[in-house]
Amino acid sequence: MIIEPGSFNTRRSIAYAMIDCNNFYASCERVFNPALQGKPIVILSNNDGCVIARSEEAKKLEIPMGAPEFKYRTFFNQNNVVVRSSNYPLYGDMSRRVMETLLHLTHDIEVYSIDEAFAELSTNTYSDLAEYGKVIKETVYRWTGLSVSVGIAPSKTLSKIANETAKRNLSYNGVLNLCDNPGTNHILKNMPLQKVWGIGHRLTVRLNRFEIKTAYDLKQKVDNKRWVRKHLNVTGLRTVLELNGLPCMKLSEALESRKGILTSRMFGKPLYDLKEIEEAVSTYISRGAEKLRAQGSVATNLQVMLIGDKFKDPKSKYKYGAYTSFKVPTAHTPTLIHAGKRLTRSVYHPNTKYKKAAIMLTGLVPHSEVQMDLFDPELYTQQQFQLMECIDQINTKHGRNTATFAATGLHRNNQQEASWKMNQNFLSKRYTTEWKEIMVAKAK
Repeated sequence: MIIEPGSFNTRRSIAYAMIDCNNFYASCERVFNPALQGKPIVILSNNDGCVIARSEEAKKLEIPMGAPEFKYRTFFNQNNVVVRSSNYPLYGDMSRRVMETLLHLTHDIEVYSIDEAFAELSTNTYSDLAEYGKVIKETVYRWTGLSVSVGIAPSKTLSKIANETAKRNLSYNGVLNLCDNPGTNHILKNMPLQKVWGIGHRLTVRLNRFEIKTAYDLKQKVDNKRWVRKHLNVTGLRTVLELNGLPCMKLSEALESRKGILTSRMFGKPLYDLKEIEEAVSTYISRGAEKLRAQGSVATNLQVMLIGDKFKDPKSKYKYGAYTSFKVPTAHTPTLIHAGKRLTRSVYHPNTKYKKAAIMLTGLVPHSEVQMDLFDPELYTQQQFQLMECIDQINTKHGRNTATFAATGLHRNNQQEASWKMNQNFLSKRYTTEWKEIMVAKAK
């Protein structure tokens, strides 16, 4: 039932599908290690700190989100829980594969997060939306190895509710269509208000005072739009209309460009040495500059922050920061690193234990809109732009850090790890983004 996207009619009735990868991080680990199927898996945050993702089996063991690894280490061992460090290069590449698969099934998608996307489906093109939802689910699994849930509805808000219900209720087999579904109100009556897209904890508390406790209760307020505007403003009214199947939100064709870029990491161990801290800051700036160029922007401001041990003396200062602006916005990594090292030296205090560093690029503007200054020594020239573009292309094709800057630790050999590098003691291989770690068949 694969229908060519080219057959779409521009004048068509629209339904919205929410496609969400099930237990995404854990599922990515299982794609390349089938032996993990059926086993409880937890994914840890940076520096192997806390649990940030769990498989269904881990959830059944009642392992909470945010559980510190060191506190649960014995529990993990006793219950044969598989522990993995967060492998973002792998997860990011698997996300890209899922989104590219969806683009083969429909022209119109909105990437909502790393593991979620909205898609437009034409009710004129697809006679049976539920059946096409199964096609989406089966195709994504066949092409990527990842399981997804598909919720289909007349509006984006209802499609998220359909997706959540399909994921929670096994009888739907991962696909639920709420278009002209007589059971929609029953589902809304069993959907807690706080789980409605756009209704957070504060709004839930406020609405509970008016005996509005479920999605269905909120849906019934459609006949009193003045009341909704008064208590929930225009955004709340839009949610009420969407719960009634009246679409108020179209797909966004692209994610909005970031207004600021923050790169922050805890050090693998506390640092005292200025050179090591400068190396870490230079690495963070280099990664921030890559993100900056990827969205076609340049930065006007750079801020560097060093964070010490706030528990050593609660009354003393533990955060140190400095800020600089560029006369002409830039995305030239050497220029940014030079400024970052200068800021680092200005806030560094000898004999102080630093646990974390952060850099922030702000005042972002499109590169095409920059007003140049011929007399500025920090001018982001065409030659610099082409050099950065060349380095980015090399790293995209051959893997991150194939071409890098000496300030980030180029002088280290393969056996020598920077002391500020994150602890990743449970890291799986980057099977799809690193040539040295690509999966190979063992000789018999």
